Amino acid sequence: MKNKNKNIKGFTLILSLVLLVAMSLMGGTLVVLSSSDHRDNNTDDLYQQAFYVGETGLLEAEKYLVNKYLGKPRRIKTGLNATREDDDSSKNIAPRNNYPITADNRTPCYKSFKNVVDLENVVAHYVDGSFFNIVGPIVNASYPSPLSSKEEKFRDGEISFLQRFTYEYFLVNIGPADSFERGNSVQQGSIDVVNAGTAFRIYACGIYDEDKIIIPLESMVVLPD
Repeated sequence: MKNKNKNIKGFTLILSLVLLVAMSLMGGTLVVLSSSDHRDNNTDDLYQQAFYVGETGLLEAEKYLVNKYLGKPRRIKTGLNATREDDDSSKNIAPRNNYPITADNRTPCYKSFKNVVDLENVVAHYVDGSFFNIVGPIVNASYPSPLSSKEEKFRDGEISFLQRFTYEYFLVNIGPADSFERGNSVQQGSIDVVNAGTAFRIYACGIYDEDKIIIPLESMVVLPD
């Protein structure tokens, strides 16, 4: 009888240890899975934000192109040097590919477009565009003063995060194309007008933390001649 009780106690001890190990493994697995999901969600958020920054790059490139065509003040930044072009000598003239592309200015964003790595000249190449300079006024306006220390810390964290995003763009004149002007007259029989124009391919990237994440986007714009 004593031997039987000892066997039962021994079996119970072994079973308890097995269950403890199994539960420990399950708990560890759940922690790893939870941590992995959290990390993946954060990464997805970064890629999504970089995509929006890339769209900002496309819009900024379109603004540059239209301002150049209309003769309005515009800016172009290459490397660490920024210049402001105010002349209107090119007004109503489609800009040409006059800016050279060399080994020195083939940035990771530029190289991410496999179909343009052999370009020799582009219309313009703008790098290190600050996303925060565009959205900063909106962010600051969303935190009316006075702020508590907790609110100030949260705001500073958000600003620091947004400052890690930059955009880059370059434009290429790809030649003649039809420019469509929609008719808006109420006169019976009004039709759309098709004029000659010049097409431009716009390439832009949303960049996070100095090329750790690069989201390349492209679009096309046609200016009337």
